[in-house]
Amino acid sequence: MTDEERAGIEAALDQDEAEELLGVIIDIALAADDRAWAEACLLRLAEHPHIDVRGNALMAFAQVSSRLGEVDRARVAPVLAAGLEDDAAHVREQAEASLDELGWNRLDGE
Repeated sequence: MTDEERAGIEAALDQDEAEELLGVIIDIALAADDRAWAEACLLRLAEHPHIDVRGNALMAFAQVSSRLGEVDRARVAPVLAAGLEDDAAHVREQAEASLDELGWNRLDGE
């Protein structure tokens, strides 16, 4: 991912337009080359008020992990746990799917 692409993603995060953020999540999941940066972006998006943005960000953790190595469990597990309790079914389903893809059967660190 070029510096220009990364700057574009960061600008989209600041603009906070839900429809654009849905594309940004895909860009992060499929093109980011810095796991810590990708995680930070997805952690921010995982708290977004838009259901699809929030849910899709949760699933993107698994994609980032499969491409760049395991995500930081201490940072990501609490967000996925919160997703499992979300009011929106889509978010709960995405959190569960991400946990399955990550191979995390438990969220307590064991």
